[in-house]
Amino acid sequence: ERNPTSRYASFAQCEFEVREVENLFRRENIAHINSTHFSVEEIAAKILVEKGVERRFK
Repeated sequence: ERNPTSRYASFAQCEFEVREVENLFRRENIAHINSTHFSVEEIAAKILVEKGVERRFK
């Protein structure tokens, strides 16, 4: 959690950090998922589908 009054918590700093990580992922060809609008369950389902893992139900 960032101290809300610090420069580290500023929108500009957060935006910079996200942009840098996105550039790193593209440059190094690292797979990633934009999880902004998805629940943890939806993210897990997307990963399983992308990796071809079949879900098992007991």
